[in-house]
Amino acid sequence: MENKEIDTVKWCNNLVKLLKAGALKRCGFYKTKIANGKLDSICFMSKRMKKVLNSFKDVLIIDTSHKVNRFNMPILDVAVVNNLGKTVCCFFALLPNHKYVSFIWALNHFKSQITGTPGVIFSDEEEALTKDIE
Repeated sequence: MENKEIDTVKWCNNLVKLLKAGALKRCGFYKTKIANGKLDSICFMSKRMKKVLNSFKDVLIIDTSHKVNRFNMPILDVAVVNNLGKTVCCFFALLPNHKYVSFIWALNHFKSQITGTPGVIFSDEEEALTKDIE
């Protein structure tokens, strides 16, 4: 294994430990998906994030980035606009790629944490993300 790959594995393992501890300590939510002994996907939502989501779910903003982090993994971020007009992150996931099945994995976990249905969902034109929206 190259040094850079060892560092990435170490960072991913540390991230999983931190999110697990945070979820347990703060009554939050996290899920991981391990493939071939390596972190494939992870999603997280703290208790505060869940409360914000369920209070201000009228408008959701879903965006993805392209491998602009130390894990070299796309980030899916869900945000809401609160009563003060501030954009607040309420869910995030690190994914292995920008494919439909990866988004479905993350969004199904997101869906399991929301009560009710959002009124409006804003997103960029990420083809795999908007594939089944009618």
